[in-house]
Amino acid sequence: MTAQYDAITVDVWRGPSVESRHQVVASVVDERGTEVARYGDAGFSTYWRSSAKPFQARPWVDDETVGHFGWGDEEIAIMSASHVGAPRHVDLVRRMLADIGLSEDHLLADHDLKARQNCSGNHTGMLAACVRHGWDVATYQHADHPAQVAGVESVAEAAGIAASKMPCGVDGCGIVVCATPITAAARAYARLPRLAPRIATAMLAHPVLIEGDGEEDTVIMQAFPGVLSKGGAEGLCCVALPDGGGMAVKALDGASRAPGPALIALLVRHLGLPDVPDAARRRSRPPVVTAAGDVVGELVVSLPGG
Repeated sequence: MTAQYDAITVDVWRGPSVESRHQVVASVVDERGTEVARYGDAGFSTYWRSSAKPFQARPWVDDETVGHFGWGDEEIAIMSASHVGAPRHVDLVRRMLADIGLSEDHLLADHDLKARQNCSGNHTGMLAACVRHGWDVATYQHADHPAQVAGVESVAEAAGIAASKMPCGVDGCGIVVCATPITAAARAYARLPRLAPRIATAMLAHPVLIEGDGEEDTVIMQAFPGVLSKGGAEGLCCVALPDGGGMAVKALDGASRAPGPALIALLVRHLGLPDVPDAARRRSRPPVVTAAGDVVGELVVSLPGG
């Protein structure tokens, strides 16, 4: 039976008063995909945004594009990443582009950052598939392009929803993005290590490549052994759990600062931990700071049912 709770609240304290309040919904599923806990309306449908990246990378592992170019775990990780554009991220993307005989000019996620743009690894995977299969490079973002069709089908399989039944739009980086209920995203992440074991292994082995030092996904994977974390824009965070389960949390107002603390609180509860691991403590109660860097408040999670 699913344990049903009210939505999680994340209060933004400035000094002695709450200035803002975010509502976060969440779904927790077990290794069979059965929902064991629901916080608020986890049937709320949202676009996966960058939480889709591991599933978008999966076709290029399965069809041996990755093997064709002699790539390993680091390349697979950056294909699944929303990196901060640190030198190690940028250098890796540029090496991959050189491997496939293309340049940063072929990355169409933006006009200026190119390899430094956070989706560049994900797009490089799509370009690699284009080169290997002889698909058109210039139109790789188009909805009817084989690279986008493969990504949508991979998300649909993981979510357990027919591709034709998923609303699709255009992501911030110009590729196709799909929407499902929050619970379907949690189920997909529970399946991820079984559907794409090489991707799960690569992400867990290289958490800094997935985002960056001190960043949310990286900190969560470093602080909670065996937890695979991948966030998306507009306040979505998804994880695969060590016991085979999955979680997805969504800030209903799309606030990027709210889902991380809520997710950490859920991990502590559902992993049966006595407290927040030291490595995740700052992320569990993020400070509110002035322009000069002085701490004047913090974000505090209220987890119902505790």
